[in-house]
Amino acid sequence: MTSERVYSGLSPDQRDAERRRRLLDTGRELFGTLGFTGTSIERLCAESRVSTRHFYVLYDNKEAAFLDVYGEIMTGAFERALESLAETQGEHIEVRLPRAVIAYLGPMIEDVRATRIAFLECTGAGPRVADRELDDREALIALVEEEGAAAVERGEARDRDFRFATLALAGAVNSIVVDWVTRSADASPDEVEAFEHQLADLAITLLIR
Repeated sequence: MTSERVYSGLSPDQRDAERRRRLLDTGRELFGTLGFTGTSIERLCAESRVSTRHFYVLYDNKEAAFLDVYGEIMTGAFERALESLAETQGEHIEVRLPRAVIAYLGPMIEDVRATRIAFLECTGAGPRVADRELDDREALIALVEEEGAAAVERGEARDRDFRFATLALAGAVNSIVVDWVTRSADASPDEVEAFEHQLADLAITLLIR
């Protein structure tokens, strides 16, 4: 069948995967600089070298494309936090927590495009993006509740409402990061690192002490 033909050594599925990768990379650049409303499907396709016909094979609309970019950022952040927790297994919560926070937030802060997508452009990008935000928040709450309960059992933290504390931390981090990125778009690596450690200290204050 025509749909199964191989061109340049690639199957149709492989070509779709390549197109999606180009759209993801270009989407991070455009959504992260021009914003969601400032990015058109036409420009996204032109700069990705993907036809609009193939765009609609992969995505229903611009919100779906943004959701894919946003989802890749957030999934990566959560996976890095889990990796950090696995690497620090057996250490005190005041060692584990700041490293996990930096692992989670670092990639979103070190790339100003990811910062804008994860903290600014996701607001108002559509109902599916809003649903993904809620899912990510619940996953984060569940992770903190699990780690917090284990830390309490080990005598490393006092018992508290970890859901409330996580929501307080998430709200504070969002406001702080938005303020920081609007004032520090050209921050040096040392300034970024110092900022990450400030956020980690905030997490310890709100979640552990």
